[in-house]
Amino acid sequence: MTALFFEDPFYKNFEPLSISHAVYMLLCGTSKIYQKWLNALECNEYGFLARPYLADILNLETGKQVNIIPDKDFIIINGRFLPALKIVSQINELEPNRALVCDDLLVAYRGNADPGGTAKEALQYVYTSDGHEKLKAVSKTKKVESEYLNYIWNPIEINGRMITEEFAGFKNVSRETNSKFKNSSIINPEKTSISGLAEVGPSVVIDASDGPVIIEDNTKIEPFSYIQGPCYIGPGCRMVGGKIRSGSSFGPVCRVGGEVEESIMLGYCNKYHEGFLGHAYLGEWVNLGALTANSDLKNNYKEIAVKIDEKAVNTGSIKIGCFIGDHSKTGIGTMLNTGINIGYSCNLYGAGLFADKKIPSFSWGVPGNLQRYKLEKAVETAGISMNRRGATFSRLHEKLFKDIYSAA
Repeated sequence: MTALFFEDPFYKNFEPLSISHAVYMLLCGTSKIYQKWLNALECNEYGFLARPYLADILNLETGKQVNIIPDKDFIIINGRFLPALKIVSQINELEPNRALVCDDLLVAYRGNADPGGTAKEALQYVYTSDGHEKLKAVSKTKKVESEYLNYIWNPIEINGRMITEEFAGFKNVSRETNSKFKNSSIINPEKTSISGLAEVGPSVVIDASDGPVIIEDNTKIEPFSYIQGPCYIGPGCRMVGGKIRSGSSFGPVCRVGGEVEESIMLGYCNKYHEGFLGHAYLGEWVNLGALTANSDLKNNYKEIAVKIDEKAVNTGSIKIGCFIGDHSKTGIGTMLNTGINIGYSCNLYGAGLFADKKIPSFSWGVPGNLQRYKLEKAVETAGISMNRRGATFSRLHEKLFKDIYSAA
């Protein structure tokens, strides 16, 4: 059986991250959403259905086929849903041309080697309302209940719980049996997992008293770092001192200093210096200049709204920080408003408060004076940034920049 992961028509609820990533590629807890499904289904054969402009870069990043319908039995799975035990069992029991629906959303659909004209056509654009409804219409559906993500702030809200639930898949360490940690303090080692390929410096405090701490391969925790669980630190990261509060996850090759609380970095982010980041979600290749800080709480303690697809959406929460798209950067002393949504490849500077609720992709400038970032300059900077970390800025990356620029 082949699993195909797809987006439904509400992918814009996850901007700015979904500008350049399919929703199922978002990090939550210790892994991306599609990886959680693969583990739950014990599935080795898989691929993706994606918006056309994301297909090439997704193929490059994963090595898997994109927008190809298999010539054998397959199951498509909505990348907004989370793989709880019951829904996994219901998916495994699906028969061909059957679908599971939750709150009028397609959760999963099982197809055979020849899904038929209408169904096959709908699969190619299931990310649109028309394709989504057509596929439901030609299937025999069953209503189910299942947990799913609705907006970009939802992964942050459940991140600590996901880390805690997923800790069972990692080996814990014991300070008493591992001399590597004799000069650091590990509180509750039974809830701590540190790779043998990781490096923990002296005078580090790893506090797993309120939740697990997981540190992956080739990560370096420098002296005087404080890490509070639940927390997940992915491979190749570098914690350069400061305070990492509970509920945070960091994808590969992130550099993190200052104070971070309940935030997610998808990968390759740089927050090396002092400054506060709280209740935030950052994409890839984001760089925060020294003393960049975001607000995550209003002075009147009222619920915060976030601008999604040009509409203000009430989050129902009094703690919401910032959301920053891939390749965006801030200069020294930049301050970010509560609930701000910053698009793809922005360059913000000027040591002042960006009071905007939403900043369009490819914006360049200071508070109150934003201009359109020149495409060739944005591409040049992205290439330099990636090359500095040993990554290759390919023609497919450049094509993605051009596609997003044209649509912005």
